[in-house]
Amino acid sequence: MLTETNVAIMFFGILFVLSGCSSIIASTKDISKEKLPEGVFIQRFDPLETEIGKVYADELKHSPDKSGAMIITDGSYALLHRASLAKMAQKSIDIQTYIYKNDVASRVLMHELWEAANRGVKIRILVDDNGLDSDFSDVIALDNHPNISVKIFNPYKNRIRFFRYPEMVYDFRRINKRMHNKLFIADGIALIIGGRNIADNYFDNNLNVNFSDTDVFFLGKVAQEARESFEKYWNFHRSIPASLLPSKSKMKKYLKNYSKYITKIEGSPKDWEIYHHAIQSFISRYKNCENIVYWGYANLIADPPEKIEEDIEHPLTQALKKIWEKTLDSIYISSAYFVPGKKGMKYLQAALDRGIDINILTNSLSSTDALVVYGAWERYRDDLVKLGANVYEYKRNEGKVKIKGKLSSGASLHSKTIVFDDKITWVGSFNLDPRSESINTEVVAVFDNEEFAKETKKIMQIDMQKAWHLILKNNKVIWEGIEDGRVLYEKHSPDTTLFVRMINFLSKIFPESQI
Repeated sequence: MLTETNVAIMFFGILFVLSGCSSIIASTKDISKEKLPEGVFIQRFDPLETEIGKVYADELKHSPDKSGAMIITDGSYALLHRASLAKMAQKSIDIQTYIYKNDVASRVLMHELWEAANRGVKIRILVDDNGLDSDFSDVIALDNHPNISVKIFNPYKNRIRFFRYPEMVYDFRRINKRMHNKLFIADGIALIIGGRNIADNYFDNNLNVNFSDTDVFFLGKVAQEARESFEKYWNFHRSIPASLLPSKSKMKKYLKNYSKYITKIEGSPKDWEIYHHAIQSFISRYKNCENIVYWGYANLIADPPEKIEEDIEHPLTQALKKIWEKTLDSIYISSAYFVPGKKGMKYLQAALDRGIDINILTNSLSSTDALVVYGAWERYRDDLVKLGANVYEYKRNEGKVKIKGKLSSGASLHSKTIVFDDKITWVGSFNLDPRSESINTEVVAVFDNEEFAKETKKIMQIDMQKAWHLILKNNKVIWEGIEDGRVLYEKHSPDTTLFVRMINFLSKIFPESQI
């Protein structure tokens, strides 16, 4: 007779077997290369001889240490840039991202990657395991193409999501550390870097909340540096080939449903026609050098992948410190998650004491997608205003976009951009918070060009003018904003309910070092 104890033992025994059957290795360190999938092989080529490289080959040959840059702020154009580079690529495409979703924008890009692979372009995609919808994501299915290799960074061993929770507990130190880098590299000569992941809400294609962000399209030396950084992550022992997944979706399943995906992407034949026209227009403008390109010295600064398992020096923090200390006049910051900590507050106060004009734009309580981070930001917010910094909080309603005639419900700031002295621009995946500094891996590009810096600052100033300005009134911090031509003053976080403010208050119990 089966007792309750026997039933429980059987139940947990079945779960244990299922867990074992649905697991993956979390490291290739102890596996010989001969036993690992080969992946795509990219033959050596001259990036300046590719279709993308030839356009600006003269400039790049004349000043090989310089890079050209174009700023991308519009979400739909951010997708268009990536899709167009995939359309033009002839040799290789390398993508490193924290998130790759199963949605329309992602599938648009997948379609271009698939077509590029059919032309013989070698494609490598590295996705953090936190950013996958499931092991049956379309991006995993792409791994079946002979010219596409997909790897998962720092994976959960258990592929059944139920078992991930205990794994988070017993292997917290490893699981907590994620790859937050975002790079899109075409033919080793073109680079898109910034804060955008690959999903609808990063490309103004979500009827709920879209992320307002900033990318930069670089050409030249910094793209080569990005590829070198990508190689380090790609060959790291915690980058696991998707072909080792126990339940990997087969390409025949993807192809079977391909027409449905295309229909979803199109919406209508007219939409598809508009998309193709936009792609061809982009390529034509690029080939005819019709875009504004800023030329200057750019450097890529990236955490090594070893950061997720070793206590090492933080190259991005060190670089930021050096630039900060050389700044003489102004600092403009647009950071989705801004938690300076006690150490950061000392740098901010010292800069303000030196007479440096500091302007900070971050999310408001109504626009943030991370209440815990906002709770931590609040610990420093009022002090910064009292010290003399110009502090702004993004309005959720200001970033609404139209999608097929419908207005999205709101927007959230996702940018990670800094401009120093109208000269140096810092852009990438690095948030000014403890997680970016000490936990996740990050990457940024630092660009030295005065005109580019001024243009970037101008975009930030426009966002700040639309935002809530935190000011002092009777020695208390309040929110000042303009709506419908009227100046409004709010004594608590605008556009929020009492319930949200209560949750925000309770969120402060979380340790700042882990948010």
